Amino acid sequence: MFGSLTPWKKRNPERTDVSRAHAHPLTDLRQQFDQLWERMVSDFGSLGRLDEPGWLSPRIDLADEEDRYVLRAEVPGFEPEDFDVKLSGNVLTIRAEHREDPRQGNGGFHRYGSFQESFTLPRGVQEEQIDAQYHSGVLEVRLPKAADASARRIEVKSS
Repeated sequence: MFGSLTPWKKRNPERTDVSRAHAHPLTDLRQQFDQLWERMVSDFGSLGRLDEPGWLSPRIDLADEEDRYVLRAEVPGFEPEDFDVKLSGNVLTIRAEHREDPRQGNGGFHRYGSFQESFTLPRGVQEEQIDAQYHSGVLEVRLPKAADASARRIEVKSS
């Protein structure tokens, strides 16, 4: 995928490497750098393409527990006051934005981060009892189920 970015490194299966005992120290350093670059590029390539929407989105899990749904989003770098969690109809929207001014003693860097995601809630959520907490980079939103929203087993028959 990124082979064209390293034109000096031609792939030649017949090439024999020079013995390390006779290699120049800079050649050895170059080979180590090339190996590091290849590992980094192969790991980066497994994330997806840069032009695909959501290729770097935070990990979000929704667990269906007996008495509630639990939504967990890994969104490090925020503070609890950076979040805006709203419910409109059956759509839960989570927004977070963090701005840090370089004059606030952070080493002279301007830092900015944002996140927004919306979810359609399943039926039977007690909207007035939804609770959200943020700790150690993980936002957890608990969505209690209504008493009549319990699951029932449906038998699968062969045809």
